[in-house]
Amino acid sequence: MSMSQKIIKQSLNVLDKKPAHNGYIVDEQGKEVQITAAMIRSVCHQLLNQCRAIKN
Repeated sequence: MSMSQKIIKQSLNVLDKKPAHNGYIVDEQGKEVQITAAMIRSVCHQLLNQCRAIKN
């Protein structure tokens, strides 16, 4: 098995596993709020839109 095939196989195994740790942020009131996939997608879309605005 080539090195690239080993890396791909290892990466796929990592993607199949459930996350062991959760990320948290602190809100304005000082409470911990779990970071969700929806939050990450939202921020990624906002950044993508900003990058597109810079190109234009």
